[in-house]
Amino acid sequence: MFFRGSIAAVMALLAATGANAQQAAEPLTRQVFITQMDAEFKRLDGDGNGMVVAAEIVASQQQDAQAEALRQNQIVFGQLDKNGDNQLSPEEFSALANPSAIPVDATPLLNQFDTDRDGIITLVEYRIATQANFDRVDSDRDGVITDMEMRAAGIQP
Repeated sequence: MFFRGSIAAVMALLAATGANAQQAAEPLTRQVFITQMDAEFKRLDGDGNGMVVAAEIVASQQQDAQAEALRQNQIVFGQLDKNGDNQLSPEEFSALANPSAIPVDATPLLNQFDTDRDGIITLVEYRIATQANFDRVDSDRDGVITDMEMRAAGIQP
């Protein structure tokens, strides 16, 4: 789910993380986009030092995997609790999902954003890459991405 070099991946990430509070029909301004991407950078920067290293990316991915496993477990629990008494043995439930089995890897994110290949993503590196994605979609260069521009870029149907 993490950035794969396109505004579509950025928008998908925003939607998945809840960072995009706008409705799909509303245009996305550069400033809102920057604010959202800065919030995502801050989320990745676990120790708040202004740099993202591989360990922080892995920790973030593990946290996301844990949250996804919990979501899936709740769905399965609801399906297994046939009589609706909210009881399922711990042994039965724990056998259904294993969050540590979900693979995590910092390499794709580091490859995309760590332009000087020093193993650290700075805010400048992060902004250069994410703003380049924004600029590719903002075809009229007015600082706003409209639905029409998103459709033209193949992001929305």
